[in-house]
Amino acid sequence: MPRGVLLAMLSSTLLGGCATAPSRPPHTTVALPSSATGDETVEGKAPARQWWHLYREPALDALVAEALANNRDLREAEANLLKAQALLGQARALTLPQTDISAGAGYGSTLQDQIAAAGKDGSAIRTGGRFDLGIDLAWEPDLFGRLRSTVRAARADARMSAALEDEVRIVVAAGVTRAWLDACGFARRADVARESLALAERGRELVQRLRAAGSATPAEVLRAETLVAQTRAAIPMLDAGRQDALAELAVLAGRSPTDVPPAAAACRQLPTVTATGPVGDAAALLRRRPDVRAAEQKLTSSTAHIGIAVADLYPRIVIGGGFADSSPTPDGLGERVNQVWRVGPLLSWSFPNSNAARARLRAARADEAGALAAFDGVILAALKDTRQRATDYAAMLRRQDDLRIAAERSLRADRLMQRQRAAGAATALEALEADRASIDAQAAAAEADIEVARAQVALFRALGGGWEDAPAVHLPTPDRSSRADAPFPSSK
Repeated sequence: MPRGVLLAMLSSTLLGGCATAPSRPPHTTVALPSSATGDETVEGKAPARQWWHLYREPALDALVAEALANNRDLREAEANLLKAQALLGQARALTLPQTDISAGAGYGSTLQDQIAAAGKDGSAIRTGGRFDLGIDLAWEPDLFGRLRSTVRAARADARMSAALEDEVRIVVAAGVTRAWLDACGFARRADVARESLALAERGRELVQRLRAAGSATPAEVLRAETLVAQTRAAIPMLDAGRQDALAELAVLAGRSPTDVPPAAAACRQLPTVTATGPVGDAAALLRRRPDVRAAEQKLTSSTAHIGIAVADLYPRIVIGGGFADSSPTPDGLGERVNQVWRVGPLLSWSFPNSNAARARLRAARADEAGALAAFDGVILAALKDTRQRATDYAAMLRRQDDLRIAAERSLRADRLMQRQRAAGAATALEALEADRASIDAQAAAAEADIEVARAQVALFRALGGGWEDAPAVHLPTPDRSSRADAPFPSSK
């Protein structure tokens, strides 16, 4: 084919099938509220980095540190991060000149041997020992951004792995803290249940004495015995809940389920936070959330893969050189007659059959669209999660206050009823009902304490506090006009 015709075909193909890779990922389409909870009166400061220190429990702090060092899920996440960082190093290395050195020894003949034999009127081809030594050097100037896009994709994947590791850290810290609080809370509830059981048993003994004296009915005795049985029935499940929390705590710390931390086993009272849990604005929240950072980096990686697919539409040029030496004896490796060398560019291109490359480009664009939708979804889920956790926590606090008041008033009413019963101003049934009300109120208040503690942990986890040193999430105002989105290259 004449050279002019070939150049014309190449030029027309480059111009007609032109496609442009986007320089950055698309912006989120989610409109961010000014407050992460929808409450404009919330103070806009960031939460504590290591929020579990707010409980001022040194044993809990030590156990969280132990879990972060020994947890198996976290070790897996760390291994995934190391793998992603290694792949990033590999992608960066491809932008540098590549060298290959080869050496070998064997039995046979070379092309030069065959040519020499042909020049001797078909004499036999020389065969025998053969020693080879060679070096090749190649460098791709990356004219169309394939290698740069590969590095960007690998960098985004590494940052996504780092964000996922941070998410596991938050999950582990929250899990340890919640299991600790559950162990303390169930122990407290069991203690309250045992105190209530002792109260119910004293009430039953009182009714039995009154029955023996003819001042109580058989029905009142049965009701007192029923209350004792109901109160006793709650204790085994509370003890089991405490043991489950201790086993979970041990496993989260990388221990055997039976290797329970002594400090957690000895805890009988729920610790309380020493500061309130601020929420802050929505943008700051999303910068802290590792799931949002991971989704953003996945979107960035998807955009970079578009650049790789676009580069596949164009020629790939590699500038390189090589030197080879082949001799029947080791001493002959340095002789000029046995040496071969070359220097020059190498062109590879799928033209004119570029349908596969165009299909990969369409797939990459579709993958980016899916990653953008997932990014938007993660943002919405993060905002919803934080709003719900903050709302639940506020509701739990109000409920806790009311139940504490109810428990205090019920206990005072029970004591008053007992004095009235002793003075003959109240019946045994009335005194029994006062006991039942006091027992129920004390149990409800103890349960509310656990629910508040769990709501605290859930809110802190939703806030994403603990590891904010990762790259910030970019959440500008949606503006698609900044994208260099060229249409799909024509397949004609």
